[in-house]
Amino acid sequence: VLFQSDNPDTSAMTVSTADPTSAWRAFTGPGFDLIQSSMTKPKLLTDKMLRNRRLQSGDVLLLWHTIASSNRPNKVYLDHVVTCIDEDLYFEKSGSGDKVPYRINTWEGIVANFPPTVFNWEWRRLVRRNRNSPSTWQPYLRIKSAS
Repeated sequence: VLFQSDNPDTSAMTVSTADPTSAWRAFTGPGFDLIQSSMTKPKLLTDKMLRNRRLQSGDVLLLWHTIASSNRPNKVYLDHVVTCIDEDLYFEKSGSGDKVPYRINTWEGIVANFPPTVFNWEWRRLVRRNRNSPSTWQPYLRIKSAS
């Protein structure tokens, strides 16, 4: 389950997901705007000034790759999500499981764990007061599960 709190009286966002497909749908749906992507601007990965120029604290960085398979060509798999704190400084969970800590990581640390030759990098921003958000038109409706 993944949901966002984008009501006018809050700036909080809560994320809880059981599978990467649901998370991908939520982060690439109407609740988040695309800020920039390594798919359209590969130089973002090597140019610090260009990369950080449009980012704000709270933006999310999606790290993903495509899986070529016979039954579902070009299926996207969301590998990791981190939250931008400041220039090249990110907040992340360092793995999966109940005993894995959250941490602050640098750009260099994230690149070391998710090589740009394998993963696509995409920054997105939560849309505030979003008229298309499920929370504003049906409070009980949440993003559909992957199944």
